[in-house]
Amino acid sequence: MSARAPRALLAALILAGGLFTLANRDLPLVRNSLVYARASEHVIEHGYNPLPVVADSRLSYDKPILYAFASAPCVRALGTHDGLRVTSFLTTALYLCALLHFARSFRALLPEGGERLVLWFGALGPCVFYQFWSAHPDGWFAALAVLAWSLARRLVTEPERDPLSRVLALGATLFVALLLKNYGLVLLFSCPLYVLWHLRALRPAGARLPRLGAGLAAVCAVLGAFVLLAWTGHNPLWRLEGEGGGVGQYGRGDQWPNARGLGVGLGLALLLQLHAALPFAARRAAWTRGLLAPLACFGAPYVLGLMPFPTTFYNMRYFVPLFALAALPLARGAAACARGLRRGLLLAHGLVAGLLILVFNAAPAYRVAEPWIPRLEVNWIGVPLSLLDNLRMRLHLEQAAVLARIDAEVPPGAALYLLDVNYYRDAQQGVYERAGLLRADIDTHYVSSRGFEPPEGEVYLWSPGPPRLSSGRAVTDLGLGLYRCAP
Repeated sequence: MSARAPRALLAALILAGGLFTLANRDLPLVRNSLVYARASEHVIEHGYNPLPVVADSRLSYDKPILYAFASAPCVRALGTHDGLRVTSFLTTALYLCALLHFARSFRALLPEGGERLVLWFGALGPCVFYQFWSAHPDGWFAALAVLAWSLARRLVTEPERDPLSRVLALGATLFVALLLKNYGLVLLFSCPLYVLWHLRALRPAGARLPRLGAGLAAVCAVLGAFVLLAWTGHNPLWRLEGEGGGVGQYGRGDQWPNARGLGVGLGLALLLQLHAALPFAARRAAWTRGLLAPLACFGAPYVLGLMPFPTTFYNMRYFVPLFALAALPLARGAAACARGLRRGLLLAHGLVAGLLILVFNAAPAYRVAEPWIPRLEVNWIGVPLSLLDNLRMRLHLEQAAVLARIDAEVPPGAALYLLDVNYYRDAQQGVYERAGLLRADIDTHYVSSRGFEPPEGEVYLWSPGPPRLSSGRAVTDLGLGLYRCAP
């Protein structure tokens, strides 16, 4: 197979991701992207110095600093919405590049044309394409996880080359992963485990083995010290505490429901990503002995580490790195199928994947398909949550409708009181105004509904539920949570 073939596919996938990012440019940020918007603004306010932001959870929202810090220059130049989405697009493009690097690292286990299939299966899905414009760090984290596994693979398959540079590259990748998401901790276990798994095979490397072992031990020691300082609260770049980064939630709740939720969430993520390609896994040739090591050392720790986390079941974006591992047996199984069956399943996979990508990443397609999309809501942690939560076109469109209603109904100079907008405390407050999605001539105020009474004169309220006022004022429901309050 020509080396140009996977590169052409890579370029086409990145171009498609860019088109979806541009097409959704006018949609407002929602959920955690608002948190990263505010954290980036705080980085800018502190002169691009991450230290005071890391030290104060009111500024970092307990999130690791790297995504907000890396996005800050783009946010300064382009605003929160465009700036964060530029970072999101670029880092998800890095994930696709890391997929190709991963496929080439595992070339010995793949059939001819397997690199292109790994890229195809690992990239072509609605959750991956949402990462292009989601303004979340998960595309970047997936890139780092897949790259770390690739580097660990090359350490053991190419011991004749000087391992020191690759050990340092692996260490740098793990360090960046830690600063990006707290779950980068799992890579500190899985990558050394993969090297230890192949220790017997490495012995013929002779003099190179001590250098590899010493370098890997030094990297693990340095990163371990970095983690220990974060755990004890003495690391100025990283804090391991708080709800926002997930540490405060880890291990909370009953473990059996957590494990069940992980299984359901992982199964749904793989189904949405692979669907028509899953029959390839039924071929005996798909499960070569060489796949045991990456699945046991990379996949198993990754999944087991998520098991005690109570919100894994509705966060399918956590599973994006696993698509690379799942693509390995599928590529082998595809090569073992008859040509007609292989082509048919690949065509079916491409058509279904394209349809799902359109539905969950293109607003017109979503509006058409919405009546047939199941809610898949479950109440496993005391709050009804959808298993499709991470495909958030519905939330973007709902928020856009609210902002459009405010724009249409609230006259210039009027006061608008937004009640109980408390996502991550104040993360949403002011973001839409600074992005120009709430007009500058509207006087916005963020208040609690508890004991709230509007001032004299005509004002406007936005509330997630009907406002309860004791003053006997005339309240007109303008729709989508917007109310006019008049004497």
